[in-house]
Amino acid sequence: MRAFSAALLLSLSSAPLTAFGQLSFGGHPVGMDRSVGLSQPPLVVMPEVDAEALKARDEEQAALGIKGPFKFGFNHATDLSSENSGIWQTLSNGDRVWRLSIQCPGAYSINFEFHDFVIPDGAQVFVYNELGEVLGGYEAASNPGRTELGVTPLGGDKITIEYVEPARVAGQGRLRVGQVTHAYRDILGATKALNESGSCNNNVICPVGDPWRDQIRSVAMIVVQGDGICTGTLLNNCAEDGTPYFLTANHCLGSPNNWVFRFNWNSPTCTPTANGSYNTISGAQLLANSAGSDVALLQLNTTPPPLHHVYYSGWDKGTTAATSATCIHHPSGDIKKISFENQAVSSGNYSGAQCWRVSAWDDGTTEPGSSGSGLWNQNGLLVGQLYGGQADCDVNINDYFGKFSVSYPLLDEWLGTCGNTLQGYDPAVTAVDEAASGPSMLLTPNPSSGTVNVMLPNLGKNVVELRVVDAVGRVILSGSVAAGTPWTALDLSGHPNGLYLVQASSAGVRVVERLVLNH
Repeated sequence: MRAFSAALLLSLSSAPLTAFGQLSFGGHPVGMDRSVGLSQPPLVVMPEVDAEALKARDEEQAALGIKGPFKFGFNHATDLSSENSGIWQTLSNGDRVWRLSIQCPGAYSINFEFHDFVIPDGAQVFVYNELGEVLGGYEAASNPGRTELGVTPLGGDKITIEYVEPARVAGQGRLRVGQVTHAYRDILGATKALNESGSCNNNVICPVGDPWRDQIRSVAMIVVQGDGICTGTLLNNCAEDGTPYFLTANHCLGSPNNWVFRFNWNSPTCTPTANGSYNTISGAQLLANSAGSDVALLQLNTTPPPLHHVYYSGWDKGTTAATSATCIHHPSGDIKKISFENQAVSSGNYSGAQCWRVSAWDDGTTEPGSSGSGLWNQNGLLVGQLYGGQADCDVNINDYFGKFSVSYPLLDEWLGTCGNTLQGYDPAVTAVDEAASGPSMLLTPNPSSGTVNVMLPNLGKNVVELRVVDAVGRVILSGSVAAGTPWTALDLSGHPNGLYLVQASSAGVRVVERLVLNH
């Protein structure tokens, strides 16, 4: 048996968790390095907002049974560009740096939209706050083929935007901030917003979520129009090719070009609720929508990469009512939750839309922010998305989900025709027939109390990349071993009990085995 070297074990144990922000490509802001000697960037201060009046408006909407979007911010229209705002400075190597600071007095966080986002090869954009938290570097590939970009919220009431442009592409970039959102609610969980939802809700990491681990990975919170929250679900299609089709509610719509989709924002513990890392994708295109079932089908601008560890949910377009139902969602912009109805759903009409009616949730509920979240039947297949209703933790009755069976004739152009039901698709798992005839990997002992021995698959002459992913989609260990290594050992003694995926990949071939950790 051959174990990892001490150096590699150290690198595995200290591997970063999933990153915040949309697709970014590393690097470090020049402006955070004081030795460079850049001057302070100009500060633009946004007008103050009346947070209490905005919250009162939101409560009136919720009382009417409107589930979303859950409002958390106020949008300021702006025209702040690299041509009319900020400061340009030239570095000693000839590269140029443009920086601008923006303040929203009293805000919990700030997010914004680049209405012009033109980034030449080699250039990068960073966003950082006074706590030293950094988003980026963003490049053209952060929203490929598009010239706009929505940027996810960053904590605090002041941020700095920095654009680094290499000398060889001088003058080719263009940035313009067209909207800045002042968060009057804390959707990052720095204060009470983590647990903003009702106490009857269940964190998805709790044991009740164990049968739904795949579907949980398909669900994302959406920052819509910069100032609101809805929920939605990645859907499989008949070609099972990982095209990022995404289902949400029609009433959440505006323009999804700059929406930010937050995957894997889950509490790492059942109780108490704790904050967690997440992955985001920026931007989507609207493919189809209808008020008749309150449905909207989008295609994300970027396919979630392997690090996001997503799942594409299966669906059932039949007309038979589910005998029990499950909803996975982000109520009140909170960390991901799961709710259960143990009785059959029934047909109903809500504001003119044909819906499945949940008469009373048995465990959990929905709230504003849950809008657009999927409803799964007893077979784990999606049958609808949330429109509205009365349900909350105090009066937990009457929720309405637009029928997937009614929506499907509008969606089949993209999802395909392959019968009434389609199982989910997991891009991280080798197909069954390939796994049966291809390379295999053995984990012993399994279940493990901490140390697990891995018999590596024969993947040719290339280096084998290893990673371990936990139940909420975080990559907790990663590293590589030389080609031809027959065995290695992983130390998971510092990680909690639960289900993990051990993945080995090389030259485009990936083998995955499930591991149960039980100290």
